Amino acid sequence: MIKHFLFIVLLIGGVYYYWTTRPVEHGPGVVAPETPVQEVTYNADKFTYEGFKITPKANIDLEARVLSIKNYYFDKYSELVPTDIVVGWGPMSDERNLSSLMVRQSDRSFYFEMAKPPIKKNAMWQHASNMHLVGSTKKIRDKINSLREGHVIRIEGYLVNATSPKKGWTLKSSLRRDDIGKDSSELVWIKSLTIL
Repeated sequence: MIKHFLFIVLLIGGVYYYWTTRPVEHGPGVVAPETPVQEVTYNADKFTYEGFKITPKANIDLEARVLSIKNYYFDKYSELVPTDIVVGWGPMSDERNLSSLMVRQSDRSFYFEMAKPPIKKNAMWQHASNMHLVGSTKKIRDKINSLREGHVIRIEGYLVNATSPKKGWTLKSSLRRDDIGKDSSELVWIKSLTIL
């Protein structure tokens, strides 16, 4: 009797987990057509958040498709930035291009695994980005935790640099669209996050 009950509980838990974490599918076509809007900010004040010094470098407004999500628990940045996402826009938001590749995240960066690029490689990199997310409120942090691959999202906020005086590290945001590699990620202070 107890075994049957445990089996049913585990089955329900498994179905719930799958249902709430499964990728969102849209079918063929671009679902996030616009290039992110980024403007250097000259008048935003530095501020402190939970002991970290935050320096805004640019305003960011983007609509993009979530291509991959990775949570970090034990690296030196995880206290400030527990979640990274890879997002794509334009051709990298189109399932016809995404179906033939895998997006992998590791060591706060990302890469593509594929037999053959669906579009030119430089176009792939110019239409995708790894973002370290910092939610400005608990509501936004909860929404970050609810994101799934395939969600189309809108983010408004700042690209920032962050310093930990206590631990002695600085994490800088990329401000370019054409860079690749470990230092090419954006560090995003999110003022608004909408799942579209």
